[in-house]
Amino acid sequence: MAGSIRTMSVVAFALALCLVMAQRPASAADVAAQGTFHITPEAGIYGASQKGVNTIFTAGASAGYFVIDGLSLGAEFLYYNISQSSVGDDVVSYYGGSRKYHDNVNGFGTNFLVRYYPVHQDGYALFLGTGIGGLFTDERAPSWQNGSQGSYNNWTLPVDLGLAINLSDSVSFDLTGRYQRIGFSNTGIDAFGGHAGLRLSF
Repeated sequence: MAGSIRTMSVVAFALALCLVMAQRPASAADVAAQGTFHITPEAGIYGASQKGVNTIFTAGASAGYFVIDGLSLGAEFLYYNISQSSVGDDVVSYYGGSRKYHDNVNGFGTNFLVRYYPVHQDGYALFLGTGIGGLFTDERAPSWQNGSQGSYNNWTLPVDLGLAINLSDSVSFDLTGRYQRIGFSNTGIDAFGGHAGLRLSF
């Protein structure tokens, strides 16, 4: 099930990218110009390398300011929904049973971001980013891993590779691939996926 969700997500992102590329203007403002402020509503989906976590959905917004051409400082504020196994599911799996994902964990997270745009032209920009933040959940995430319980509060470390395509002088489509480490302990989660959003620049 997790594999089919990831496949559908990749196909949906690819179709959205094709549609945006077909509709983008021949020229538009540089999205990474010094003094530009931007807000980006976004949504994402992630899988995890740990068996105890199935999928992670995120929704929220990010904001940033270009202190110089091609370098922005900002933050994002996200709602997380984590589909994971419970302790009971882990016990069943340990004794040879089929793993289920009965827990639906809700949380709020924020990351402070630094993004560098090595390529930024009138029509599009490519960026690399990282940052540091935290995730706060209503249940332990994960519930159990490597002989220990997960935590309600976890540090987060995102690493991004993204593309911004201008739709107009003030609106662009952002597509970002992300690896995110959730928790800096042996119960941490390695999440792989991405998010998409519409950037509004001022």
